[in-house]
Amino acid sequence: MAVMVQKFGGTSVGSVERIQNVANRVIQTVEEGHSVVVVVSAMGKTTDTLVRLAGEISQKPSQREMDMLLSTGEQVTIALLSMALQEKGYEAVSLTGWQAGIETEKVFGNARIRNIHTDRICRLLEEGKIVIVAGFQGVVSGADEITTLGRGGSDTTAVALAAALKAEKCDIFTDVTGVFTTDPRVIDGARKLESISYDEMLEMANLGAGVLHPRAVEFAKNYGVKLEVRSSLSMESGTIVEEECTVENQLVVRGLAFEGNVTKVTVEGLQNELTTLSHLFTMLAENGINVDIIIQNVNENESMNISFSIDSNVLDDTISVLETNRHRLGYESIVHEDQLAKVSIVGSGMISNPGVAAKMFKSLADQGIMIKMVSTSEIKVSTIVDQEFMIKAIETLHDVFELDAREPVAYK
Repeated sequence: MAVMVQKFGGTSVGSVERIQNVANRVIQTVEEGHSVVVVVSAMGKTTDTLVRLAGEISQKPSQREMDMLLSTGEQVTIALLSMALQEKGYEAVSLTGWQAGIETEKVFGNARIRNIHTDRICRLLEEGKIVIVAGFQGVVSGADEITTLGRGGSDTTAVALAAALKAEKCDIFTDVTGVFTTDPRVIDGARKLESISYDEMLEMANLGAGVLHPRAVEFAKNYGVKLEVRSSLSMESGTIVEEECTVENQLVVRGLAFEGNVTKVTVEGLQNELTTLSHLFTMLAENGINVDIIIQNVNENESMNISFSIDSNVLDDTISVLETNRHRLGYESIVHEDQLAKVSIVGSGMISNPGVAAKMFKSLADQGIMIKMVSTSEIKVSTIVDQEFMIKAIETLHDVFELDAREPVAYK
């Protein structure tokens, strides 16, 4: 029998009623003749509650203890879902991440999966059992330490298991019916895509689209895992994520992504030397600060200014790192601008269609929206704008590129 991996997020398992609904969805797949491995997240806002409880005890709890705490959320869900399936007459076994053989690097809070020993899962499937695996977690090989995989970790668990088990498909069940041209909860005219390429989905995920985590998409692309993003509350077909889109491929811009809480940091008066950029961004990376868009400007006096965007939550840490290393870097000053947002267009057709970026810039300018930074790749253009104009920018671009049309419209 073909193996199917199904992942259900926190909203999908947010109550006993919804867990019963998940059990019925799993049973339907079993009755179609498949062996099923189910990956689940913690119920609803459980993880947020656990983080809040930790915060009431310690302002800066250790990452190890946070992983020990947060991993319990998924353990509750796997047991309840297994019970629900058993009550309906189906054999089911729940496994924590480490019981399922998921080994990770020793990085608390944001570990990467290094290996999956599938022997136990395969044995249980051969015995005709439904296997329920806790997402978001694993164990350090040889160290017996529990780790968590960071934001979106359950998506990564599901895709990694699908790759290891050579599953026929991995279904990611969520609270929306698929991948949309942009967030349908924000833009009423957002349209569901029938398919999207790994590269396009990876760009959208990296740029703020929350439907799939980038690390999960990377796994799917690297191992050729066929994904379908669909709703747990509807029988409607979802969006297929695969190597090359077979539908709507005439669209130049396939989707829009956006995220707020962005800050632009400018380090002024740096020495214009060969190693300056290397020193600056190595320091930031070594302190876990993720930098996004980077702009370099050389001044008349041969010094240079470097601007980069970061998540506003790490601004204090960023400034601290820069100030600590001021003597080594030799800069003059630091300025920053917050209350910014990143707005991006994504589409593989942009490679062979000149003028897409110009159309984007003009449409934003026509609406009086100032662009403060720009970053491009073969299949995306990202802009930094004032956060107060973020939704207006998305609405404008969604309309300009005709993404809510009933039939796909090619760029003109």
